[in-house]
This record gives sequence, C-alpha cells and structure tokens, in this order.
Amino acid sequence: MQARLPVGSDMDRYPERLIRGTVLGSALLLAACGGGGDGGGTAGGNPPPQDGPKEAGVCGDAGSGINHGALMSTNCQYLSSYRLFKDETNPTANPAVGAVPYDLTTALFSDYTSKYRFVFLPDGSSAQYSTQEAFDFPVGTVISKTFALPADTAFRGIENETLLETRLLIRRESGWTALPYVWNADKTEAEFSAAGAFIPVSLIHDGQQIDFSYEVPDTNMCKQCHQFNDGVRNAIVPIGPKARLLNRAFDYDNGPENQLQHWRKAGILAGLPDDLSPVTTVPAYVDADASLLAGRTTAELTALAKGYLDVNCAHCHRPEGGASNTGLHLEYWRSLADEPVKHGTCKLPVAYRAAEGLNYDLVPGDASSSILHYRINTAEARHRMPEIGRHLAHQEGAALIAAWIDGLPGGCP
Repeated sequence: MQARLPVGSDMDRYPERLIRGTVLGSALLLAACGGGGDGGGTAGGNPPPQDGPKEAGVCGDAGSGINHGALMSTNCQYLSSYRLFKDETNPTANPAVGAVPYDLTTALFSDYTSKYRFVFLPDGSSAQYSTQEAFDFPVGTVISKTFALPADTAFRGIENETLLETRLLIRRESGWTALPYVWNADKTEAEFSAAGAFIPVSLIHDGQQIDFSYEVPDTNMCKQCHQFNDGVRNAIVPIGPKARLLNRAFDYDNGPENQLQHWRKAGILAGLPDDLSPVTTVPAYVDADASLLAGRTTAELTALAKGYLDVNCAHCHRPEGGASNTGLHLEYWRSLADEPVKHGTCKLPVAYRAAEGLNYDLVPGDASSSILHYRINTAEARHRMPEIGRHLAHQEGAALIAAWIDGLPGGCP
C-alpha cells in the first residue's frame, strides 16, 4: 500500500554528533557513533559496494519480506537490512505487505519537517484499543517515522524535500527499542547512529530563509520523551498512536477513510467501539490555521491549544512522564475548568527561573507574562520547551498559545 502525502545551536556541546556540510547542497558527512549490527560498512558514508549482503549475521539474511529475525534481535547498521520498504531508498511510500500508513490530527512540531509514518504488525496480530493511552501493540510491532525537510514549507511532498532521518520503534520481547537512522548524502541508505547527529540545513518558511542545525536525537533522548512510569510499569511506550490523534480520515489508495475504522477492518486493532462519536478527538491544527485564530471562540481556542499542548508537551508533562514533578500536567482530556492549576494557571514554576516579570506558568489574559508561552516561543536552548526535538520556535504554535491565553478571563494576584 502506498501512503499519500501527509497534510500536515547546541553543536559545540556535542562535538561527537556534529555533521558538517549541508543537506540541501553539497556533501553530508555522518558522524555515526555507537552503531551497528553484525556487519561492516563505513560510518557516516555510503555502504561499500559489494555483491553480497551489506551486513553479516542476521542483518545480512537474504529474503523478500520483512527481516523479522533482525528486527527482534539486532540493531542493524543499515535501515535497509530490515527490508521494511520495497524501495530501500524511499521510506515514505510502498512499505512491505501488511504495513499501514497513518497520520495524526495535530502533529508534534519538529522544525517544520514533514513526517511519514507506518505501523508494521506481525501477521495475524492486532493492537489493543485504549481510550486515553497509546494502543498496546504486540511483540514484533515496528513503528517507523521518517523526517524530510522541505526546501520551502509552502511546497511539501517528498519530491520537494530532503530525507534527514528515519526513526524506528520496535517492540521486542524485552520491550520497546528506539533506533535513529540518519540518511547519507546521496539518500541511498540510512545508517544507525546511537549518538544521534547534527545536520546543518536551510529552508524557506513564510518567504524567509532559515539556516539552522537539525538535531537527530540520540537513543537516550528517545527514552526521555517516550518514558512512561506509573509506579507499576516503567517502560518506553509510543506517543502518537492514540485514539484521540488517529480519529481522522486518511487518504488510502481506495480513497479517504477513518483511520481507526481502517485499522479495525485491516485486523490490526481490537476493542475499538462500534460507535466512534464518543471518542475524544484532538482537533486538527496546521500552520495555515494561524491566520484564522482571530475568528475563533474561546472554547475553540481552548480545544486547539489543549490539543497542541497534548501532542507537544504532555508525553513529559503528565503524572507518568519525565516532568511529572513540575505539577504542570497537560493531557488533552484533563479539564481546564476543574484543574486550572494543573494547566499552569497562576502556578509558580517548580525549578525554572525565567526573565523578570515571568512569575507564573500561565497568566489568564496575558500571554506575554506567561512562562508557558515564553518557552514555546523561544529557540534559546536554555529556555525552550520542548527542550529536545526542535531548534526553531514554532511561530504558528506560539501564536495559537498566545491567542488562547490572551482570551482567557481572569488574571493572577
């Protein structure tokens, strides 16, 4: 099945992860550390030409289907060794038989990149539906997400974009494993980089050229965002595949269809209610919607802002997340009316100290005095939130949060 196109400097601190060169221009040299399955290859460059497999051991096993043995046991050096895509140079379309593409109602901001997502489940298996959490996927599941940078954000689609990285989340017997793969200069192969990477890039957004360093997270960063600890279970879990983010139409080969219903029809989702009307859904917010904020009601802005905070912040800012001790809990389902302090209303930060005049996480009616807006609106490494996963400020996301806070009644003492 072919997926349709989706709708939607810290370099001195990490010298071992620095990549020199430009993605949109000349050569890209990958400093890939800690990588590797059983095979050879040249770190950061194209795999050496050879008649046999690129890697030894299970990563080099020949076959026409997905290399399940390697997925379940080994961090292969090359993404292609897993045989997840029919064209090993294109992880944005034509996945192996049985894989399903998907998209989210509102996506996590990642420096204006486009994302191409697929879920691969073992034959005959299914994920278990959950009302609020990410679905419970069986052992053998692979979730892939490829990041591609558009030359101009006004013209998306892989034909106008440059491949940067593909992240795999693999459910092995021991739990979920997160693996980042960085694409080489020729875009012919992606290589495992446990230490992540920095890639100097350039794009045009809203008519302005932006030069910055795109960061591929290291494996510890992956754990930081995907960590779930409720006192009983302490594990890595997926973030995106939740009912509230998947309850939308996707343009499959045979036309648009609700993703949740499609997953059930494909036999990969069990427990989905027959009636989807009660399923809580995060409303869609894309960059173009920023120009329409002035016409939104307070209720509409609240729903949009809470959805944005849910996907961008709540994986950490929740009782089970890495920022649980902050007291700022931003899940979409949490009621602002019932728990205003959990949303930051007139709440003093636990440890963070910002510029003078920023005393509370959220000051109703005054975004300029709210730490929440300040940290979303800045690209400065010491202050930005999320603190990893982006190097640019999301102008349209910050505009949404500002409009929402400015429209809230009240104030702080």
